[in-house]
Amino acid sequence: MTKVTRIIPLLVLLLMGCLASEANALNQILNVRHWVAPDHTRIVIDTSETPDYTVEKSKEHIRIDFKNSVFPKNLPKKLALNKPGVTVISMVRLSGEGVRVEILLADHLDANVFKLPKIEEKPDRVVVDIELPEGEKKEVEERGPVTKKNRIVVIDPGHGGDDPGAVGPRGTQEKDVVLKIGKRLRDKLNKREGYRAFLTRNGDYYVPFSKRLKIAREYGADLFLSIHADAAPNRRAHGASVYCLSIRGASTEAARLLAMKENLADMMGGSPNGESNEASDPIVLNMYQTNTINTSKIYGQTVMENIGRVMPLKFVSVQSAPFRVLKLPEIPSLLVETGYISNKREEKLLRSRQHQKRIADAIAAAVVEMLPVEPAMEKEPEVREVRIQYYQVKRGDTLGRIAKKHNTSLAALLKLNQMKLKDPLYVDRKVKIAVPDENTPAVHTLPKAVEASVKPQKAGETDILKEDSGIRVYRVQKGDTLAKIAKKHGTPLNVLLKINKMKLRDPIFAGRVIKIKDRSVEKETTTVVKKGSSIQKKKGKFIYHRVKKGETLDIIARRNGTTIGELRQLNRMKPSDPLLADQKLKLPLQSSL
Repeated sequence: MTKVTRIIPLLVLLLMGCLASEANALNQILNVRHWVAPDHTRIVIDTSETPDYTVEKSKEHIRIDFKNSVFPKNLPKKLALNKPGVTVISMVRLSGEGVRVEILLADHLDANVFKLPKIEEKPDRVVVDIELPEGEKKEVEERGPVTKKNRIVVIDPGHGGDDPGAVGPRGTQEKDVVLKIGKRLRDKLNKREGYRAFLTRNGDYYVPFSKRLKIAREYGADLFLSIHADAAPNRRAHGASVYCLSIRGASTEAARLLAMKENLADMMGGSPNGESNEASDPIVLNMYQTNTINTSKIYGQTVMENIGRVMPLKFVSVQSAPFRVLKLPEIPSLLVETGYISNKREEKLLRSRQHQKRIADAIAAAVVEMLPVEPAMEKEPEVREVRIQYYQVKRGDTLGRIAKKHNTSLAALLKLNQMKLKDPLYVDRKVKIAVPDENTPAVHTLPKAVEASVKPQKAGETDILKEDSGIRVYRVQKGDTLAKIAKKHGTPLNVLLKINKMKLRDPIFAGRVIKIKDRSVEKETTTVVKKGSSIQKKKGKFIYHRVKKGETLDIIARRNGTTIGELRQLNRMKPSDPLLADQKLKLPLQSSL
């Protein structure tokens, strides 16, 4: 073989390698996806590299010509969408190594075309937003006529569309879970008179930060709640948490990292203004530093307390960080992390309808406590003589919480203190609390002679008020529990719960007034007590207990500080006698708890 013939095959191989290298250098169109929102239809074109393209628009179509690009055979050349604003998407190869993506429009609509850079697992993208002005107009009209007689809550399910948010081990996506919780919360609040709740998104599409805030303002929201689910590399991380805005920095490193992640959502979800800094205006910053952030912290603590009754908490206090979605100077705003979707157990809970309902119910209860509706005062009951106590406002108090704590109505509290619901409540302010007779309805006015004779009480002062109906009133002290109070006053725990219409898991706050059954009005009975070989009669007081389904004598005895033997003797029961649901049992009143 001559030297020339040996060189020719090498040149052929080299030429083939160059051609292959040139083909590999072409930009790949990876996928074409779409999302539908009320005000726009979005088409997303994923590319392997930063795209070089030109755009041609007309009333009938949008043509995007990608230079030095190819598309794989598995992508369909023509896709009939028939979505709002769009009928067909087609792809054709152009001469000179190019690809044309053509979008046929319906109704001669306008469109916005922009590109987004790679971010985390997202590739380079070209985004086409086809505007739907009728949908936008309808949304704005719906946000207009909301009456301010209602308490307005705007619920913001995080992420959506091209931004799934956190993803659990089983593939559960944050955007789906928080939308379900948000809808349940909206429906729960809308069932209550005086409350109106709205969502920033009703389906699987992305809403930019700027529009989420715009929606809250257009509704005139009293509260903005952004609902999320957390994730961490440590799969054992767990617990719910609540955050508010900080303009100086994050309260913890965890809060800082979370804010960094959440603030990328606009770029992940595909907002052309993902890098905008709408809070750079010093006037706006000064507004942030007013009462709104402090109010948000107070509200956040209430939300935490309520969520803490249905699941563990990550932090014991509200955290703060510079979340862009909370930058509403005039509206108290909270971001609620409903648990760790990266934790297998909490992912399972977040997928559960029952748990979603529990979370929604807990947040709804907090909203009602934080934002009580203006009470109707058309009918005022006849005024009877009452005692006045003074309560010194503590950090975190609201008028609704104070009324609930002292077993009075919000209307009575406002009337007695000549306040309106919107009036600010300052720490250390003394407010009057009416303590009516047991048979007196909630008090709205007070005789001046009575008011003049009452001296202010110190914050947290406790007392016992005598009444004529066999009920004593006790003011809860710091460190009290229901069991301690029951034991202290010689009354069974079940009686204490019943007369106060409480459940064992209900919280009690320092300063709250609760009713205590006066032992002097209890009935007397004679019980037979065996002592050695003799039988003695012993007088004592008792109360009745109605047996619940699933209870046994052993359970009832242990709960009420007595023994099975004593219960059988008091109720003249034999060991073979059955215990039936709804059966009345006598319990010894002197039982210790």
